[in-house]
Amino acid sequence: MKRTLSVRLHGVPIGILEENDGTLEFKYLPDAKRLLSLSLPLQEKVFRGTVCNAYFGGLLPESETVRKLLGRRFGINSNNTFSLLAAIGLDCAGAVSFHEPDAAVKEDANFHLQAKILSDEELEKHITSLPLPPILEGTDEIRLSLAGVQEKTAVCLIDNKVALPIGGCPTTHILKPASNVFPELIENEYLCLKAAKAVGIDVPHIEIGQVNGLKYFLIERYDREITDNKIKRIHQEDFAQALGFPASQKYEQEEGPGFKDCFNLINKFSVPAVDKIKFIERAVFNYLIGNTDAHSKNFSLLHYDNGMIQFAPAYDILCTMAYEKHSEWMAMKIGNTIRISAVKKTDWEEFSTNVGFRYKGIEETLKTQSEKLPSVIEKESQNLKDKGYSGVIGEKILKYAEKSCSKMR
Repeated sequence: MKRTLSVRLHGVPIGILEENDGTLEFKYLPDAKRLLSLSLPLQEKVFRGTVCNAYFGGLLPESETVRKLLGRRFGINSNNTFSLLAAIGLDCAGAVSFHEPDAAVKEDANFHLQAKILSDEELEKHITSLPLPPILEGTDEIRLSLAGVQEKTAVCLIDNKVALPIGGCPTTHILKPASNVFPELIENEYLCLKAAKAVGIDVPHIEIGQVNGLKYFLIERYDREITDNKIKRIHQEDFAQALGFPASQKYEQEEGPGFKDCFNLINKFSVPAVDKIKFIERAVFNYLIGNTDAHSKNFSLLHYDNGMIQFAPAYDILCTMAYEKHSEWMAMKIGNTIRISAVKKTDWEEFSTNVGFRYKGIEETLKTQSEKLPSVIEKESQNLKDKGYSGVIGEKILKYAEKSCSKMR
């Protein structure tokens, strides 16, 4: 049995996604002018198999629990990528969306911001019902897809109040609830991203909110541009998608991409020399802050309308080492070393050789960040405590960073 979806970029049809007896197939339309992914270059032939699963599957939640809940909500097979995209593919990461073939075409270059502001009770209900899509009076059922393992939802912000989009309006922010597994996960990500910004890394606007005693983390979407209450989608993809690796292989030890693969990918960017420096800064920061989960889906690139391809701002940065018994194995090797506690300066020299980037630049980044980071974390942690948040996670992050920074100095 063959099933078909219209694949659209900024609302304009560019290709057809088909499922033939369980196999995904994608083909660009003859007049398509924009590519969907660096792993899916513009060409006439049909794409099948791994490369299709990598890109299209990479748009969906990875959590088996989330998929099962979505399967029950929509009455579909939770393991079927095509069915899930048909159900929740109207608002995905970047500018791609999925529609029935006969659905009316509506170019979405500039949406007017239309959303229903949630009352405290509605917002609390929305957060506690995650990861299910919301069904609230006065709104459409939100058919959005966000990749990753962590529970999250996409929302709009109007007058600094959380709102749900109306009439197909794109979302502008990602909302993450507090974790029941990792204490102070929200404060952890907030502190790490604030520290990243303080050392010169590009980070979207972030904040911590509360409603009826429930904490949530709010981060502005870097794949949305808002001007005079008009929203424009910016197309994006993560490194795993761009390299053709499925989410199940996002870690290097699971035969996924390593730093060398990432640098080879950046060679395809519009200004690779600039973005390689940004990537080095991100790699060094993740090491110093103790983020062992910096895998290939936690780095992304942006496709602009003029054809420019650039490294996306930082996201999903945590000090994973602040949690007891968390694995010391890094998502990508530094040099030939996989355990974060075993990394030495000589491993960064090996890293330099592997990726083809001059060691002097890496050494300078290590020196600069290791001198700044402890005081930056201390300052941001104090700011959180002054707002009434616990300082426990901040102390753990600071303790780890002081050790790693001292080691590199």
